[in-house]
Amino acid sequence: MVDDPDHPDDIVRRVRDVLEVLWEDRAEAIEREACKILGVKGFRDYFRKPGKGGFWDDHISRYSKSRRKAPIYWPLQSFRKNYALWIYYHRLDRDLLFKALLNYVEPKIRLKESRLEPLRARRAAAGTSGNGVKKLEKEIDRQEEFVSELRDFEEKLRGVANLHLEPNLNDGVVLNIALLWELVPWKEAKKYWEELCDGKYEWSSIGKQLQQKGIVHGP
Repeated sequence: MVDDPDHPDDIVRRVRDVLEVLWEDRAEAIEREACKILGVKGFRDYFRKPGKGGFWDDHISRYSKSRRKAPIYWPLQSFRKNYALWIYYHRLDRDLLFKALLNYVEPKIRLKESRLEPLRARRAAAGTSGNGVKKLEKEIDRQEEFVSELRDFEEKLRGVANLHLEPNLNDGVVLNIALLWELVPWKEAKKYWEELCDGKYEWSSIGKQLQQKGIVHGP
């Protein structure tokens, strides 16, 4: 799923679909009650919120036991957290990231860029002064910043996809998620990535594949 109000696979839309199935005409009231209990303005805030009180932090705590941490729903977020993909761990395969790029990220970038063109045309025709011009300029700046954010997200995601690694669930969550450390809001991912590159997990499938590609520095 994706954190994107414009997309039919939007995570908030999907949650609301479930509420409607379960509670029918009471769905909106249930949503308001749930957000009140969670202490958030809305479900989107809950999914995007970093740290305590956000979905990701709650999920990690529920899927941790002793020193074992194994979250199965992963948020891949852009650096300003305005866009995210949610990946289900047990659906990982070597093509999943390419599918995400093709079906979600690339179309989103094209959509946002297409919306910039008419704004720029209106700005060019609007002259040099006035409140309308300033408003247009702010909107153009906002859209350009978002496109830049999406481009950065695409670049980092494609970098991992282009490694063409074969995920192996027997390696465990922390080693598989480590590859996505630049996109996952979790310090553990970076820690395990650095350890992978240092050759600490040479026994793992991921470690062996990274060694074959010359990424592992050696034990």
